[in-house]
Amino acid sequence: MGTQDPPTTGPQTATEEGLKLTRRTALALLGVGSIGAAMTGSSAADHGDGSDEVRPWNQNVNANDHDLFDLHSIDVEHVFTAARDADVIVWKDEAGTFHADSRDGHVESGEGVMEVTQAAVDSLTEGRTTKEKVLVVSSGTVSNEPDERKTIELPSHTVLDVPATIDVEYEPGEHSNDVVVRAQNVENIEIPRLNVRGGPWMAIRVLSCSNVKLGHIDVRFAADSNANDAIRIDDRAAAGRTTDVQLNSAYIENGTQHSVETYGVDRVQIGQVLVDGVEGCAVILNDTRDATVNSVIGHNPESTTRYATFRCANGCRNVSVGQVVSRDAPRGIHITTDSNDVTIGEVNIVGARNRGIAVDGVENVTIQGGLVKNVDEEGFISYGDCISVSNLRIVDDRPANERTQTHAIQFTGTNGRIVNNDVRDGGTEDLIHVDSPTTVVSGNVGDGVASGTTTLESSADPAARIEGVADHHAATLELRASAATDSAAAFAWDHYFEYTGQEWELVIEWRTDPGEDLELDYIVDQPQANIS
Repeated sequence: MGTQDPPTTGPQTATEEGLKLTRRTALALLGVGSIGAAMTGSSAADHGDGSDEVRPWNQNVNANDHDLFDLHSIDVEHVFTAARDADVIVWKDEAGTFHADSRDGHVESGEGVMEVTQAAVDSLTEGRTTKEKVLVVSSGTVSNEPDERKTIELPSHTVLDVPATIDVEYEPGEHSNDVVVRAQNVENIEIPRLNVRGGPWMAIRVLSCSNVKLGHIDVRFAADSNANDAIRIDDRAAAGRTTDVQLNSAYIENGTQHSVETYGVDRVQIGQVLVDGVEGCAVILNDTRDATVNSVIGHNPESTTRYATFRCANGCRNVSVGQVVSRDAPRGIHITTDSNDVTIGEVNIVGARNRGIAVDGVENVTIQGGLVKNVDEEGFISYGDCISVSNLRIVDDRPANERTQTHAIQFTGTNGRIVNNDVRDGGTEDLIHVDSPTTVVSGNVGDGVASGTTTLESSADPAARIEGVADHHAATLELRASAATDSAAAFAWDHYFEYTGQEWELVIEWRTDPGEDLELDYIVDQPQANIS
């Protein structure tokens, strides 16, 4: 790595290789010689003899006899604005050489963006307890040569802002075997922006850290690379769980694993994750507690896995998701392996090649509404206790000979809740199938625990008897029914449920016989759980 002084003059140019600057422009971005020089994450003011003719306005300020000394000690680190200037800037000149400059002078020069950026990070104040910032404004390529630096390591109290693009070289079918940015066993780090292209192993890896803030992360893996996760946040550094993580937004293309993955994380907030063409999940949370996710949007028709657009696994707790949108994924949503207390507000799942929503081995999962359409197996399937699904439209509207969606809703487990869903044309085998008498089934359009059309026979007693409307003796049942045919004559009927020792039968008797047969549409609900 060279240490030659960068040029101080020359025109500014921008090419397909990224922004190219002059030293004068780079220093201007740092705020050197301008108002910006006075603000670097704290406040400052000059106190001189008034001889500075360039900036006399902030010399010996009289504030009602309170001179403005020690403003540098004011903590503004918790004021989350864009006003904090960079402490070191990384830029590229016309010759393609990268330079790192600070307000105090030149830091480093070299041919590689990663080497110079690492030098910029390492030049920040040693032993600092508040954040200092490195800004990378010129795009660069990371060589696939084994002796070239491929990773930027972040220490505590560091901001790395990369609005420029980092392009990682790779061999087709492989990756560069490293990550672009890594933080391990540190605290209070921030990546406001990061743009990655090509074939790294990962874009961001965070291991056993605390107070991590990610802004907008844009990762577009090459389609023929064998890249891993785009963003992985975990506790695999064997130094304890990662805590207090914020990701504002991410856009991810391609990759053979997941887009955003957590494992062993406490308190994580995710804004929007938008994914196209990734083999794995758009967002997967493992062993993650107290998580909120605003929206997950995924499209991966070429995936050969069974991963869902959104997945919770391995003991997650207290997860709240605003919206999941899934197109042509293996699955839309999968909540599994002891991941309890999960709530998802709205779903929009179309074309899942396995199940729309699968919930198994968990408790206390709630789906509050949305659409599941044209999936290849069950629209919603549950093997768990205290599962609630409501306000869902589950339908397969493909041509009749192309429909493979077997069930709209299938429940195995206790104390569930299936309420106010629309399951018309939702399954080729069954619409709603429930195994437990403790699951509430009520107010659904198209089906209940039983549904169909029966003929009330004039002069018959009873007018109709429908066998097998429910299996369990402990079930509590309720009838919704209406005449399917018009009749000019007056008619009225009454009904009751009769248990035969093996199953419940619905019995309908005439109160006013119209003198002719009458077709009746009926739905049997199971409105209450555990009535004794």
